[in-house]
Amino acid sequence: MSEKLEELNKRIAALSQQGRFKEVGPLLLQASRLARREYGENHPAYAAILNDLGGLYRGTGEYSKSETFFLKAMQILGDSVGKDHPDYATCLNNLAGLYRLTGDYAKGERLFLEASEIYARTVGEKHFLYASNLNNLALLYQDMGDYEKAERLQDQALEIVRRDGEDTVTYATSLSNLAAVCMAKGNLAKAETLLQQALAIFSKAVGRDDPYYASALNSLAGVYYAKGDQERAQQLYLEALNIWGKIWGEDHPTYASGLANLGRVLEARAQYDEAEQCYLRSLDIRRRILGQGHSSSIQTLKSLALLYEKVGDRAKAEQFRLSAQGDPQ
Repeated sequence: MSEKLEELNKRIAALSQQGRFKEVGPLLLQASRLARREYGENHPAYAAILNDLGGLYRGTGEYSKSETFFLKAMQILGDSVGKDHPDYATCLNNLAGLYRLTGDYAKGERLFLEASEIYARTVGEKHFLYASNLNNLALLYQDMGDYEKAERLQDQALEIVRRDGEDTVTYATSLSNLAAVCMAKGNLAKAETLLQQALAIFSKAVGRDDPYYASALNSLAGVYYAKGDQERAQQLYLEALNIWGKIWGEDHPTYASGLANLGRVLEARAQYDEAEQCYLRSLDIRRRILGQGHSSSIQTLKSLALLYEKVGDRAKAEQFRLSAQGDPQ
């Protein structure tokens, strides 16, 4: 590896650790050009940077770019290291995660299962890569509403990562994911306990200005919302939103999700004007980044329609209801 590429990789790693992801993109693109010149277009090192770019753009909500980089990395790895290799499986896993986010569950499930088989053959079923893939597959099943299958996979993943200690980010992530399944099944007490454990681990392992910590806060807020403790829910949703704003900026799908969650709590507390503003800001971000037809955009339109119905503005309620159904406003 050239000195310049090595230095770039160090800067990228440092910025990523600090959560300065907007600065990482241009450096990764620069690194990809250097790696292509240094190794050629069919080398695993070049593919690794393309895979990182796919992950970055998935994180920033630029899903089309993300898919392009993941597919190119997969092609290179398939030709260079072969399709029965952990690196190829990891790329499959990353692409499957992208399809889960875009709602293409059939593609996501197929790729997660393929990655799982490769990991089982190459690194074994006690390896953290295998456990991570189980986690991700469980999240997909949870999105699909298959909670029994999701919980079974999360329990299996948790037992695998427990072997590496109960103070790791991986273990805390598994706790958070299991909590989400428990919450979906209505077991709020267990979900709350699991999330409090996860937050304690994340706080020590990565600090409180980190996406992992913010995500667990957001999930715990959801538990309090479900329990009817709207004051605590609002406090935690705001805290998570502030962290995401610092890390991703206020023009990001995750930030939009946080706004929608906050709007839901404000609506429950009869703060209708503030709830409306949260929903509208969330809708604007989701429409621009994900598209008007994306499921999250449609859900926000429905939330606004219900809010306007609640406050007696039937004209606006009908306007947003029709928009959610695909008719022009």
